[in-house]
Amino acid sequence: MIEPTALLIFRNGSIGNTLMAVPALRALRAAFPKSRISVVVDPIGEELLKHCQYVDDLIVYDKHGRNNGLVGAIRVVRKLRAARPSHAILFKRFFRNGLLAFLSGAKVRAGFISDGTAPFLNVTTPYDLVTHIAQLNLRLVALLGAKSNDDRLEVFLTDEDRSAARAWRDENGLSKSQYVCAHYGGVSVGSKFMPIEIFAELLEAKRFTLQVVFIGSGTDERDAAASLQRLLPGSKLAVNLPLRTTIALLEQSVAFAGFNSGPAHLAAACRRPGLVIFPDDVYRKDSVRWRPLFEDLRVLSAQRDLSLAQWREWIDHSPPLIP
Repeated sequence: MIEPTALLIFRNGSIGNTLMAVPALRALRAAFPKSRISVVVDPIGEELLKHCQYVDDLIVYDKHGRNNGLVGAIRVVRKLRAARPSHAILFKRFFRNGLLAFLSGAKVRAGFISDGTAPFLNVTTPYDLVTHIAQLNLRLVALLGAKSNDDRLEVFLTDEDRSAARAWRDENGLSKSQYVCAHYGGVSVGSKFMPIEIFAELLEAKRFTLQVVFIGSGTDERDAAASLQRLLPGSKLAVNLPLRTTIALLEQSVAFAGFNSGPAHLAAACRRPGLVIFPDDVYRKDSVRWRPLFEDLRVLSAQRDLSLAQWREWIDHSPPLIP
């Protein structure tokens, strides 16, 4: 295998997907310290990987915004070619990314075989459903010589990010308080898996004397957090803050409670203990690939359509937030 001179990484996607690329980026930097590493990200990925010491450049591909349409795509291709990549690595199984990798001029294009095909790729490994996403990414970069078993997640905060979180805490009377970050959002609750009042009861039962700070983004999560605040007087709303401020609030918390969503993976990267809840059917399908990668952030499952009495029994038998 030819040693890379410049690596072009495609990791445009959600919070969880972007975080799952960090162990592989760390392995690539360790294996090829002289290679330039550029990562293609969406605007959320740009916020997450800003200040990442394993990356030299971030190339933003905002396909729903400024890079929408043919003219926007051509603009991105020009940026990719300007990076002069010798190798392209695709952590996401998108036909579009394969085409962009080909158009970038990279001679080596590595990615996953999906449904028996891997268009535009010439170095491949099978994508399977019984391996964690972070470990799949490590398996892929190992084909290029970047071998590592370290699947630890990381966030890359600055003193300014942490100061912004402390300022928010001061403004909300939490300067000296320990608190739990809680998130009612993600795919699981989108299908009304756990009623809001039950999540409030879970927090009340497990938080002891800790304050609760609700995080999230968007109108639906703001409305849900407001409903939860009414059920838990004294709790605080930190919804729709800048993403990096939210991450710093998570880092400064003592625990996390939520569902299988981006904030759960951020909590794992911040090494916060707590509880992450999956519906039974999602747990059977996705918990191996998407469990939070921190041993004290424990994954629980519950059946859908439980009665209130059954939910309360489930709460009684669930573990504490902090082991």
